[in-house]
Amino acid sequence: MRSLGVYALALALGCGTAAPEEAPSSILPAEPTTVAVSADWFNDSVSFLDADTLVATDGTRDSALVETIDISPSGRLPLVLDVTEDGRHAVVLLSPGVISFVGDRVGIASEDVPEGGNAIVLLDLTTRQPVATVPTDDIPIMVAIDDPRQQVFVSFFGGAPPAMGSIGVYDINSLREITRIEVAPFVEGLSLNDAGTRGAVIGATTGLHLFDPDDPANTLSSTPLRLADDSSGVAFVAGTDRVVVANSVNPSNYVVVDATDLDNPAVVDEGVELDGVPYMVAAVPTRPEVVMPVTADRGIRLLHLDLSATPGRVLHDVQVDDIVTFPQAITVDPTGRYAFVGAAASRELIIFDLETGAVRRRTWLNELGPTSLAVAP
Repeated sequence: MRSLGVYALALALGCGTAAPEEAPSSILPAEPTTVAVSADWFNDSVSFLDADTLVATDGTRDSALVETIDISPSGRLPLVLDVTEDGRHAVVLLSPGVISFVGDRVGIASEDVPEGGNAIVLLDLTTRQPVATVPTDDIPIMVAIDDPRQQVFVSFFGGAPPAMGSIGVYDINSLREITRIEVAPFVEGLSLNDAGTRGAVIGATTGLHLFDPDDPANTLSSTPLRLADDSSGVAFVAGTDRVVVANSVNPSNYVVVDATDLDNPAVVDEGVELDGVPYMVAAVPTRPEVVMPVTADRGIRLLHLDLSATPGRVLHDVQVDDIVTFPQAITVDPTGRYAFVGAAASRELIIFDLETGAVRRRTWLNELGPTSLAVAP
């Protein structure tokens, strides 16, 4: 990660005609070289942070904080976010996510989850203010930015049949909806490959659907590839058409699928059964690796996998105890050094060093959160 945190000395000089006055001075922090943005969930806020300070051995949220903004005028519960390739904007989904279905795992009663306020918000990272907001009736789950086409893809949960989850496609500059495509009940994970030629979306109980981001309405696979009783997260391995699916239930594992042929995806690797629940998975930029958190009782297991060959190889397998979370997102910074996992019920952020395998924990705010953190390029 690039070096951050330089400080400029600003002097204000004044003088009187009779006698010199002491010159007031202040030390003003420079803008961070690398900015991190967090979705603070039940705190109804988004925080802007100095990324290098946050990941430093002695870093804290308070020492890294640049500004926190109240997102509630736009909606409730900032859940996940993604940052554009040029680092100018972030897209934030305001949503309860799937907590109504899994809250008992982390002690969150469904009646305590606020209703309404679902929205997609476009944030200007320079002014640190929302520039567009689109309220949504359905629950947004995951966001993927298609930078070459200046579009945003959003997965919508839908719910149990006959309700159908969907993909929404939006203009990145205005959040104008371009198209909405029905997929399946219980839509969750969503991902685009680096080349922008393949997309993947998960119907939890139906399986993996593939599409071409250039024409998703006409290329979405009509017959999904069913991989488990409940599949959840999905991520393309960097620089490839291979997509990794996190299976939550029966089995609880990961599967690697070759998505070269949209109509005939092929399983090329499958991980062992895990003692816990995988939900989301994230690709490591520039390397054929992924990171997948696995939830267990009062703990979380962090798996860092090298998928350059078959079968995949475990690079790090780290258990973090005495923490309560059901991660609804995982991100990796643009350099591929750090992965970030929100432990919302414990009100902590987990920082996973993918070089050393070390884990750092950062205390967050008073309410449940954070759920997601992204580092701008």
